[in-house]
Amino acid sequence: MVAPHGTTIKETVVARRFIEVKGNSMLTKIKQLFSDSTAFALALMGNKIVAFLLVPVYTRALDPIQFGDWDMTNTIAMVLTYFCMLGVDTALAFYFFEAKDEKDRNGYFTAAVFVPTFISLIFLAIALIVSKPVADIMYVEPGEYPFLLFLAVLVIVFNVIIQQILAYARFARQVKTFMFGSMGYVIGSSLASVYFVVVEEAGVVGIFYGQIVAQALVAAILMWVYRDKFTRSVEQRHVRELLKYGAPLLPALLAFWVMNAMSRPMIYHMVSPEEAGVFGLAVRFASIIALLTAAFQLAWRPFSVSIKDQEDAPRIYSLLGRAFLVIGTFFILFLTFFIEPIIKIVAGNEAFFGAYPYVWMLALGTVLNTMHLIVGVGLLINKETKAISKTFMAAAPLYFIGNLVLLPIIGAWGTGIMNVITYLFAFLSIYRKGQKIYPVDFRMKSMIAYLALYLTTMGAITWFQMNEWDGLWLVYIGATLFMMLAVFLTGLFNKESLSMVQRLLPKLVGKR
Repeated sequence: MVAPHGTTIKETVVARRFIEVKGNSMLTKIKQLFSDSTAFALALMGNKIVAFLLVPVYTRALDPIQFGDWDMTNTIAMVLTYFCMLGVDTALAFYFFEAKDEKDRNGYFTAAVFVPTFISLIFLAIALIVSKPVADIMYVEPGEYPFLLFLAVLVIVFNVIIQQILAYARFARQVKTFMFGSMGYVIGSSLASVYFVVVEEAGVVGIFYGQIVAQALVAAILMWVYRDKFTRSVEQRHVRELLKYGAPLLPALLAFWVMNAMSRPMIYHMVSPEEAGVFGLAVRFASIIALLTAAFQLAWRPFSVSIKDQEDAPRIYSLLGRAFLVIGTFFILFLTFFIEPIIKIVAGNEAFFGAYPYVWMLALGTVLNTMHLIVGVGLLINKETKAISKTFMAAAPLYFIGNLVLLPIIGAWGTGIMNVITYLFAFLSIYRKGQKIYPVDFRMKSMIAYLALYLTTMGAITWFQMNEWDGLWLVYIGATLFMMLAVFLTGLFNKESLSMVQRLLPKLVGKR
């Protein structure tokens, strides 16, 4: 049983027993999680660095309206990508470890690559027909983008191949292949896009030209490298089991991306195209948090499944969940201290300088979205994925209605606020459902108290920044000290928790 909150003697005994009696295997697993997260973070860091090098290029080559056109199209393409995936990427993470043998695993892999590819080709044929009429509805100047949607979907065809093959590399812990493949397609796409945008002066269309050229090449290379992993035919059993596990997650994935996708068109048409462009830039800066969340998420799925049958698994889930929340929120806190000057330096265009206040809200939404995978771990390992979908299907209307009400009143601030509210709702709802199936003491009351103090602190910092207060550095120091104190005042961590982490740390980093 998990030690109840506040029972410090029992927690001390549990920690000692965990370290001294059964610690070796679990320490190996946790060390693997941190090792994999670090490796994935390095790949993502390279990708993010490249992405940020593109920001000053695009903000100088495109005006805010064009930037908004690109951002909106790119976001819609991400939604379509999940329609193509049908959740089989998540299902592959499960069946990679559940497969009977290598041949069975290769069957799942083959199905996981070619089913989404086939679906994406269907969408490509549809896009060829509807691209022009959709452009007439979506864009202020549709004449410039008659086939932009078709180009965006063509990118998806190559992207799903790349992502599924890299997923296999990730689950097989082929870290070098994952790093080179991931960085290769991002860097290649970026360089090719810059050529078309800057040299050929192709504007928004040029960005997609570059992605098509580079991703087609990387997809071909990866398919050649993993050619021995593909089976000659796709068995119905593999397709059926992947879809049975993954398809119930589709509404959740779609709801997540629809929430992201519909905010841009709503700002574009209800506020202004310029404001949509500024908000799109804020989204890109907020994605810095993906260095933490995406790396952890990529490592978390195989890790959480691999330890699910261990007696100490609930304790590990709890410790890592609380630690992730603290690390994620402090990452955003420190980012907020420097985000305004960073945006001014990187963007270089005064029309985009107003993006900085939205960044922390968007980044916090990403952290809360990642947290639902941790607090809902019981749903995932027990194949109760429908519960997650139901939560996000309820969250999407909440997000839409909130934006509909707030956008005319406070502009893009409404989207930022609803981003936090909606993902907080999803996080708490999935926690409640997960506890019914697989109880884990995450100290939820402490988490909620900590988040309440955090939101108050971040709101105050934003107010001081927007009013250009002279003593901002004092605010930053005070906020940091206050939130450090809040970690312990709320009971999120205590001496025994820190003692456990302290005992684990030397072994996690490989010290003797």
